[in-house]
Amino acid sequence: MPVELLRFEMLLPAFGLVIARVGGLVFAVPMFSSRQIPRAAKLWLTVTIALMAFPVVAPFLPKSLSLGQAAAGMVGEFIIGEIIGMGAGLIFFAAQVAGKIVSHQSGMALGTVFNPVFDAESTVLDQLWFFTALLIFLALRGHLAVVTVLLDSFKGVPPLMASFDGGLADFLVSILRHMFELGLRLGGPVVLALLISSLVMGFLTRTMPQMNILSIGFNIKVAAALLVMALTISFSLGAMSDALTESLDRLGLFFEYLSQRVIHGP
Repeated sequence: MPVELLRFEMLLPAFGLVIARVGGLVFAVPMFSSRQIPRAAKLWLTVTIALMAFPVVAPFLPKSLSLGQAAAGMVGEFIIGEIIGMGAGLIFFAAQVAGKIVSHQSGMALGTVFNPVFDAESTVLDQLWFFTALLIFLALRGHLAVVTVLLDSFKGVPPLMASFDGGLADFLVSILRHMFELGLRLGGPVVLALLISSLVMGFLTRTMPQMNILSIGFNIKVAAALLVMALTISFSLGAMSDALTESLDRLGLFFEYLSQRVIHGP
């Protein structure tokens, strides 16, 4: 049993490395990084996942390790966990980008509310996109895929063996670029509809100057945004599923790159 194994002092440093990598993942995933979740709950979640993963990854952990070496190596392990969390949370961040774009273009950014998940103010559209992404993520069993990537990362890049170079920067840039591309794809139809509505209102203003466009323009934009979003949000499943698959594939390729560096050296 993992609890019995932890009674041996020689395994505690190795277990600390596992906790650091799992902690980085938990800290980066949007559902768990909110301040509204008690720190004790985050801690127990991290420890629980680490205890469950420890017997599986034990063959890849250092056999002899001092507390000082473990403390220094926990920084790198935490970074690896953060990388996995960023890849797993790509569709959530992209959904937030889509919600921000649509909210600002439609004028709904004026009515912000507090979002406890991100511990920041957001609009109703932001939260709608986020929970849509969450449902799609769970429906696609993304949480199981993330755990699989986490366990495979210990096999490909054992603790204390990772070395980062320009490949890490390239990976982060590709993740950010993919996130903004997905956000634009999700919010693109609504933005296009709002652009057409602005052109129509501009045409009406020129042809009928007596019409008070300021009194009805806001309502038209909000109605157009909600209508087009209601019609197109159901088609976001394909885009989000493809983005999640590509993001996890990018994670796999990045850890394969790190694994080759471990084998052949920097």
